Amino acid sequence: MRIIFNFFLFLAFLSTTFGSMLNSVNYRIALKQRNINFLKNQLLSVSNPSSPLWGEYLDRDEILSLVSPEPEDKKPLFNWLNQYNVSYQDHGDSVVCSSNPLVFSKMWNVKPIVKENRLSLNKTPVVPEELQNLVEFISGFYNSVITNKNQKNVNNFWNTYQPDEKYLGKEAIYRLYNIKNVNIKNSSVASIEYQSNGGYSQSDLDSFNKMNNNQVNNVTHNIGVKPYGSDMESQLDVQMEDMVATNAQLWFWDDSGWLYSLASSFFMADDIPEVISMSWGWAEDKQCDITNCGNLTSEQFVDRVNNEYIKIGLRGTTITVSSGDAGAPGRTGEDCDDTRPVNAVMPGSSPWITSVSATFVNASDDVVNWTTPLCKNSGCASGTFEISTNFNWTGWTTGGGFSNYSSRDWAPWQNKAVNAYLNTGLLPSKFNKNGRGYPDVSAIGHNCPVVDGAYLQGVDGTSCSSPIFAGIVTILNDYQKSRGRNVLGFINPLLYQMWEDDPSIFNDVVVGNNYCTEQTCCPTNNDGSSDYGYVATKGWDPVTGLGTPNVGKMLNWLSKH
Repeated sequence: MRIIFNFFLFLAFLSTTFGSMLNSVNYRIALKQRNINFLKNQLLSVSNPSSPLWGEYLDRDEILSLVSPEPEDKKPLFNWLNQYNVSYQDHGDSVVCSSNPLVFSKMWNVKPIVKENRLSLNKTPVVPEELQNLVEFISGFYNSVITNKNQKNVNNFWNTYQPDEKYLGKEAIYRLYNIKNVNIKNSSVASIEYQSNGGYSQSDLDSFNKMNNNQVNNVTHNIGVKPYGSDMESQLDVQMEDMVATNAQLWFWDDSGWLYSLASSFFMADDIPEVISMSWGWAEDKQCDITNCGNLTSEQFVDRVNNEYIKIGLRGTTITVSSGDAGAPGRTGEDCDDTRPVNAVMPGSSPWITSVSATFVNASDDVVNWTTPLCKNSGCASGTFEISTNFNWTGWTTGGGFSNYSSRDWAPWQNKAVNAYLNTGLLPSKFNKNGRGYPDVSAIGHNCPVVDGAYLQGVDGTSCSSPIFAGIVTILNDYQKSRGRNVLGFINPLLYQMWEDDPSIFNDVVVGNNYCTEQTCCPTNNDGSSDYGYVATKGWDPVTGLGTPNVGKMLNWLSKH
């Protein structure tokens, strides 16, 4: 009786903490998938500008028919769920479930617990033996919460270069990346947030647009938005996307969970945006510290998330992701721990997304005749020379490196670029030379103007560079659609093909390194390399990728293909 009594007290406490969520336990059963290598090859084909299948995307049901277990194989699971009167929806390669907390505990031999104000489990769910060949893991329970940090303390230490502390408003960005006047006609872009941590202000977006001489543009699609408050991360994402891709159809998508939860829910939606930007990430090998991975390792969890990104790419959506703000060591190695000198960050290290690093503009005395209220009244950066963000200059360091889990066998589009860097010899002593190299590209990540609570302020982070590049992809998509072409979807093969055809399509960033973090700079070797990160060089490098975009030249390349 004591155990039952205590458990009911626990449920009452849970109900007080989580409200209606605790009337039932909501979770997703990830099922084992089929034909993954076929889907990978298919995505590479539809994303290759030299392929006759370029842009020939699949619809959701076609993809599900390829990846999902056979219907007959799923019957034992459905019979088992029906025995417990579980409410469920079949999503092909996953099953979304809802059940009474007590029933859930009995089914999976676990009990829910409160951890960091989130629903977690006391142990790994026990999958019945007869279902183990079908069920991969149970999703929907979390071990810890990540807080993204965008506002950085600046530590101007190196005197050779100095960041321009004026804003990178629309005029400055357009000037820097050769973007002409834009008015998107028929293209969409979304900001993605996690762990119910998002919120934006439409009135702040309106004020921001007026400062940049943009027309007022409402966020028209809201998924999982909190009914109150705003969050700086969300404000930054929405405002940067709209600043660059003027008048695009704006989406805001906030998922209460983590990477798999968002990706699987996003893929199953009837209507999805053409470009999404994600500014979140954590070490590849520490994913199961955040989410309950069941019996999976972090590597297996990463593989499953990558499969979801493949499915999203096959539907024609571009995914841009921040490369990280703590250098190659990452936030799990901020103090230059020699046992973890370089740490790939997921999802920025995924081969199926476009990873975006960050730069700052070097201070300049150039005079520009600004016309927007933001630049005229508050000042905008007038220089054009970009350097990778680094602790010594900006108080934080852009991320990059090589995936430990994702082989470059599935990233053939970058082999030429990456091999050239490997031949420089400026490498850590321990890293996965055969891994997917990231980032792919860069964009401004220092002193990005954001209106928050009606107040204009500068914000830093790859959380700025990713939505800026997402806005640029939206411009390219709109151009393609204006001439009857399909959107660009998984854009990496195209970006590297552009670079091979004409390297000047990217502004090469050759100054900087990412062997620093947000707290310090790690030791260097005698040759200028470091075991804690990488050095920017001519061409692609794991600090700034191919460089920053020349949009005018990108559009010209597309016009000929």
